Order: sequence, then C-alpha cells, then structure tokens
Amino acid sequence: MAKNAMVKKPMGPSKLGSFGGSQWNNHHWGTDGPILCEICGTTHPERKEETYTVSIFLGHQVVEECCGEILDKIYQESGEEFAIAFLEEFAQNPTSPRFSMLLVTLEEVCRKAQEVAEETAKKLHVDHLRLAPVMEITKKRV
Repeated sequence: MAKNAMVKKPMGPSKLGSFGGSQWNNHHWGTDGPILCEICGTTHPERKEETYTVSIFLGHQVVEECCGEILDKIYQESGEEFAIAFLEEFAQNPTSPRFSMLLVTLEEVCRKAQEVAEETAKKLHVDHLRLAPVMEITKKRV
C-alpha cells in the first residue's frame, strides 16, 4: 500500500457513474498503464488491449476499475446538493464554456424525462403532465 493511500484495499469499480461509457472520468483521459490508484495504493500493470479509466478525487488519482466506488458513494451521499450547486452556478453564467456538456446533456435528459412523465400520465389516466420548459434554454445557447 502506498504511504498516502486513503484506504487499505481496493474499494471496487464504479457501478453508477456511466455517461457515454466512460464512468465518472472527470479527468478526461485513460491510460494503458502502468498506473497507481492513489485511493488504495494499488499499482496496476500495463494493459495491451484496453485503457484504465482515470479520475481525480480530492487531488488523488482514482483508477475507476479499482476504486471507482468511492465516487459512487460521494454521488449517493451528496449528488443532489452538487447538482443544485452546479445548476445555480450555471444560472449565473449560462454561456460559459464550462457548461457546454451540461447544455448538450440537459436537452436529452429533459426529452427523456418528458417521455416518462407522459407515460406516467397515461397510467394515471391524466391528460397531460408537463415538465418545466427547461429544453428552451438549451436551444438558446451561444
């Protein structure tokens, strides 16, 4: 185990964070190794066929196949609070490049949510359930 490791053994891979097949991957890169998971101290050997998915958590490099579960736990405990804070930041500066991925994702998520709401309305024998018109903001980006 590495001297500064946060836990004594691998926590397990992420099961929740998958957007576009890349797990959480806030570092936007992968590697074929060798690579150190700074969460548990495990050094992973070089891979020839695929890359390791890498993220940063509290300044520590996370090999998601090894300790991605730590990111799942943070999401489960604080995901809603983080989402609200991020959306409030977005509301202050919606044209910032920081939110380009949000704008792409938001439109698709709202479309899917509206479809689910309409299916729910049918099951409840209600004429219509309309979600807030969030999709309009995604169409007005610059």
